[in-house]
Amino acid sequence: MSTKISRECLAELLCIADSDWVLGHWYIKVMLNGRSLPDCTAFAGMGQDSLGHTRAIFRFLEDQLDLPDHQLEFGRAPVELHDMEVLSRPPQNWGDFLATAFMAECALWRLLSTFLDSANPELAGMVKHFGKELYFHRLGLEGWIAATDGEERSDMRRSLLERGPLITRWFGSAVEQDPLLSSGIRTSSVATARDAFLTDVMDVMTEANIMEAGELEAALGGQTDDDWDAARRKSVGARIPDTLWEFMIPTDEDTVALRRPLAISVDDNLDLVDRAEYGHTDYA
Repeated sequence: MSTKISRECLAELLCIADSDWVLGHWYIKVMLNGRSLPDCTAFAGMGQDSLGHTRAIFRFLEDQLDLPDHQLEFGRAPVELHDMEVLSRPPQNWGDFLATAFMAECALWRLLSTFLDSANPELAGMVKHFGKELYFHRLGLEGWIAATDGEERSDMRRSLLERGPLITRWFGSAVEQDPLLSSGIRTSSVATARDAFLTDVMDVMTEANIMEAGELEAALGGQTDDDWDAARRKSVGARIPDTLWEFMIPTDEDTVALRRPLAISVDDNLDLVDRAEYGHTDYA
């Protein structure tokens, strides 16, 4: 890759990885709000998938661009993240959560899928693997959407109207030249990904009778404002809220010790409590 392609590939993949990073923490936070034990189990798995995808992309980028290990996860400030701006506002209710998570999952996959047949075989293979797991995320969300009641459907409609345009906007404006596309790193355009995202949302939401097709199509119309940061796919200067960032990268001593990278924590020396203190001297 040329220097220009490397820089733009870094920014583009961070838009996906950072957004999946935040979405994974959405699933962790909402886990105990599931309607049943299978719901909670599903959210645990979805959160694990999302964070696994994020770290896989981080490791890929650090290896490809010769960056220090763990820099992308632990070495950036909140303002440097390329996360989807709409995810900085927490879900207000079950319907809002379902609509937003579904739209975010569709958007992330459609942008990620532009790399499906990438000239970089490692990237292409990673995307294909992610797609198999994200398919089940979508199935789960579609099932929850279909099972919503009247009030929840009203909340979903409100979410589609308020958040839908912001997620559509995430794809940005069509560009005349895409160096990632021309170099073969990406094999389909962002415009194609945006159209596929709109089709995904239209098909599921109209099939579930959440909104009429015409109203939903009008609601999803995104626009790029003058203060748009194209590289981070969000407003200029926008940053993740402090409370959410603390949840993702905690600073209190005990939590930091528990969440340190394996490459560092394997060298820790832990002062374990003597088993005899609790009356256990032998496990045999």
